[in-house]
Amino acid sequence: MAYQVLARKYRPQRFGDVVGQEHVTRTLLNALEQGRIAHGYIFSGHRGIGKTTIARILAMALNCRTAIGSAERPTPEPCGTCDSCTEIRAGNAVDVIEIDAATNRGIDEIRELRDAARYRPARDKYKIYILDEAHQITDAAFNALLKTLEEPPEHVVFMMATTQPEDFPQTIRSRCQHFSFHAVKFDDILGQLRAIARQEQVAADEDALALLAEAGDGSMRDALSIMDQAIASAPVVDGRARLDGAQIRELMGTVPNTVFERLLEAVSENNSVAVIGEINTLLNAGNSPQALARQFVRYLRNVLMARIAGEGSELLQISADERARAARSAVLFSEEDLTRFLQVMLRTYDEMNYRQEQRFHLELGLIKLVHLQRLLPIEEFLSQMPSGGKSPMRGGALPKANTAPARPAPGDAPPAVRPADPPKPAFSPFEADRERKITSEAPAPVATRALTPVEIASQGTAVRAFPAVGVIEASAEVTAGALALAPAEMSAPVLESAAPDADLDRIRQAVCAALEEKGHNSAAAFLDEGQWTLEGDTIQVEVARTKTMIGLTFTPEAEKIVKSAMRAVGASQKFTVVPGQESGTNGTAKPRPAANGSIQAQAMEHPLVKQAMELFNAEVRSVLDLRDKK
Repeated sequence: MAYQVLARKYRPQRFGDVVGQEHVTRTLLNALEQGRIAHGYIFSGHRGIGKTTIARILAMALNCRTAIGSAERPTPEPCGTCDSCTEIRAGNAVDVIEIDAATNRGIDEIRELRDAARYRPARDKYKIYILDEAHQITDAAFNALLKTLEEPPEHVVFMMATTQPEDFPQTIRSRCQHFSFHAVKFDDILGQLRAIARQEQVAADEDALALLAEAGDGSMRDALSIMDQAIASAPVVDGRARLDGAQIRELMGTVPNTVFERLLEAVSENNSVAVIGEINTLLNAGNSPQALARQFVRYLRNVLMARIAGEGSELLQISADERARAARSAVLFSEEDLTRFLQVMLRTYDEMNYRQEQRFHLELGLIKLVHLQRLLPIEEFLSQMPSGGKSPMRGGALPKANTAPARPAPGDAPPAVRPADPPKPAFSPFEADRERKITSEAPAPVATRALTPVEIASQGTAVRAFPAVGVIEASAEVTAGALALAPAEMSAPVLESAAPDADLDRIRQAVCAALEEKGHNSAAAFLDEGQWTLEGDTIQVEVARTKTMIGLTFTPEAEKIVKSAMRAVGASQKFTVVPGQESGTNGTAKPRPAANGSIQAQAMEHPLVKQAMELFNAEVRSVLDLRDKK
């Protein structure tokens, strides 16, 4: 007898021999036992996983002459010994017709099939049509078969195998029972290869069998075809073919995954020289750039799955050694890094299909992986910004210089040591957004307002001056409050408590704080600089802006925020903004005069304030009372 390839020689002849499709075989066995035989079946799934094989086994079970429950056939499985089973297995049964729908796809062929289906079977119980690659049948041919599928003769059963069930008309699919086949698991393929190697007297190590199972990519037929080729090329030792991993890799044109493990180690170290040197060695050895890129993509996928689900996850359809290797590579990177790596290599692999100089594209893709290590995640970048996402140089807090603590005088009691605050977690934009929403629903939002960068924390020692930016800091307790002097337009938010004797100032501060909190910094700035007056039941703000500029800056959304802030502080007046003519030397509105007895007037008399104003030629814009009120 002529030689049979392994895929045909070890083709299953019983439902129990089929590997990886238990959900299909169990259903069909129950249907045979209960006599619930459908007139149409659709078997769909990956190539080489048993669709046509199960169709033949079902045909044998339907036409088997041995009764179910007898000694020869205790279960619905075909007996395999009667004439019908023997002929179907050999492929010469009269009443089981296999049609290659890829070539017999026209309406004329389907009409002949439909006419022949009207006649009863010659010998067996059923006339069975097995249509392979049925998705290639034309729409007109499917329409010709539609009436026969809807009301078929009781002796006809149609079985259609396909890899693309979505190409079937819905009218055909609704008239058939559809079985979706699964890709065969790695362990199932490995066990089947191990059993076949024993029967074929082939000496194969586990590494070689694992490579063959992985190369099958879920297809049992593909794995058996590669194994057949590997046995033919294997050296013979003591009369037996010997399979090892190195021979399998050479046969398939692949490289060991240890190479890609070393590549990722070099990437994690930002070592571009090692990356290029490794890939240069592989290419000089004759490996295809496209094959290397494809294999590296598969390895990156396994590393990502190991990072997400762990080394023992079913998502890794590879051997135990390869699982451990993928886990070692996974600990070098974060999930985000591996996702970006996989995206870059997939794009590189796609570009190599239609670009010249594949080597250059592969090298460029690997260098990108090294450079991706220098990217800063967006959350980490946002965590370095003040809460609310403001820029540190505009509307955000200015960094404070390291101020040396004042030494206590001899004989003074040592100052109490304040315990360090626990470290705060990194800022998250989602948490900030949640806090913003909660704060906006509160009846009285915390008042924060932007000040210029010249800050004085009064009445103490250790005054620090920064003439380059016009900043003054003092580290001592304030008696009259904290002041802000501004030769520049930079500002920093400072928490404030509204003065109890200035209702208009309290409203102004609440309005500006609410606008800043909602991101309307420009509107808050020019309202804060404006002249606030109360005329009857209307609060009028005169600003040094044109009417057009006011309309662009003070939007309807900003107006809603102002009204909400006024309601929160109990203000019921109307609010209007009008253009003004008065402006200071720098083009901004002049500061409001200090009322007698106010906190601003007290601060203006402070000697430290006067000294700072003379030293920096500055003016006092606003004064915040930060004293602890009990």
